[in-house]
Amino acid sequence: MGIIALLTLQYFWLNNAYRMVERDMMEKCKGCLKEAIDEELLKRMSSLNITDISIADQIKLKPGDEIFASGNVNEGDNFNRNIQELMIMIDCPCNIKRVDTLFINKAQSQLDFVPEYTLRIFNDSAKHIKVCRKTKNQFPNMDSLNKNKTASYKDVIFNNTIYVKLASEQSIELVLTSPTKSIITKSKYIFIVSILLVLLIGVILLFQLKNMIKDKEFTKFMKDYTRILAHETRTPVNDIYMLTTRLMSDDFIDPIKRNSYYNECLNQCSKLFLGIDNILLVAKAEQSKFMIIKSTVDLRVFICKIADKYRNNYFLRKDLKIEASCNSEDYIAHLDANLMENVIFNLIENAIKYSKDALLITLSCSIENKHILIRIKDNGIGISEKDMKHVFRIFERGKKVFSNQIKGFGIGLYYVYKVVKAHKGNVTVKSTEGVGSEFTIDIPNRFQ
Repeated sequence: MGIIALLTLQYFWLNNAYRMVERDMMEKCKGCLKEAIDEELLKRMSSLNITDISIADQIKLKPGDEIFASGNVNEGDNFNRNIQELMIMIDCPCNIKRVDTLFINKAQSQLDFVPEYTLRIFNDSAKHIKVCRKTKNQFPNMDSLNKNKTASYKDVIFNNTIYVKLASEQSIELVLTSPTKSIITKSKYIFIVSILLVLLIGVILLFQLKNMIKDKEFTKFMKDYTRILAHETRTPVNDIYMLTTRLMSDDFIDPIKRNSYYNECLNQCSKLFLGIDNILLVAKAEQSKFMIIKSTVDLRVFICKIADKYRNNYFLRKDLKIEASCNSEDYIAHLDANLMENVIFNLIENAIKYSKDALLITLSCSIENKHILIRIKDNGIGISEKDMKHVFRIFERGKKVFSNQIKGFGIGLYYVYKVVKAHKGNVTVKSTEGVGSEFTIDIPNRFQ
């Protein structure tokens, strides 16, 4: 909620900044236009050698002189407009091209750029420009203007248009054709920083949502994990206790039943060890980074040792056959033996869980082009093409796993992926539903 409030405040701040810059630019454009009009008037007066304007009662008329017009010029705001009237009466009207050139120079000086605009003089009989409604031509309807002869001249800004009263029946209209572009040009750094801040807040919001979803999933996982782990730990302990009690009984002397009870005890111990390994696996999977301690390893001994641990194992009462081979003349490898052993254990246990009653697992290793290749192949239930896209993600489990009610947490392959990546290697999988899967571990064979 806080981030959403920040985004809202940022939007209002950006909008207000835009409006302020727009008003400031329009006011400066209006000032530049008025200065250009006044300067153009002086140039016209200079061209006619008019250097002084005297008050009427101080003028001494000579025989033959004629007064074209007279009026009160002591009104400060209207003084220049009165002069414009006189200049028009002596057929020396405003030069719009000169005003245009002067405006460009003024705008470049005050704004550091020249906005895109159009400039024109239009005739009207209003002394007070009063905006009543917007028309198709983007300037006020002259029929609706106030025509009071005693009204004072006023200049107005209407949307992206500036009106400056030139004379009693003339006005100059300046229209900014691309106001948004001009505003952005004037305050580009403000808008760039604002947009970057909005994007940054948006990215933070996305990460926040992602973390909230991840935390929610992890909380759910921990509840399920704790419940299932408590059940799976209590069950083998309870079975071992009952079997041990029966075996200690003096009446229990049948050797065949005794051996079956021993085998069942071994099976329940395997389940208990698996539960403990799951606890350690969760802790390891949550590590942000693994410390790799490499050592020199004989791959043949390493693979055969792992295979021997699963031979003659009664886990899940499956008919398990495991084969191991090293198809390389070079069998000296550099890796973290403990972590890589856990990786292969996870892949083998997955193959056992996600398989039929009769299972064949093939372990093979080789060293090719200074890379260690370890392959674990099984004839289990396989992985669908859709599930293979996210098989190494944490807490991810295939749909077929749920349909077969196979217990698990979706962290084993994630742990495999992290350990292999810590070795600067890669792990891939090929699988066909109903046929089996093959995992390939490829890591560089170097000591550092």
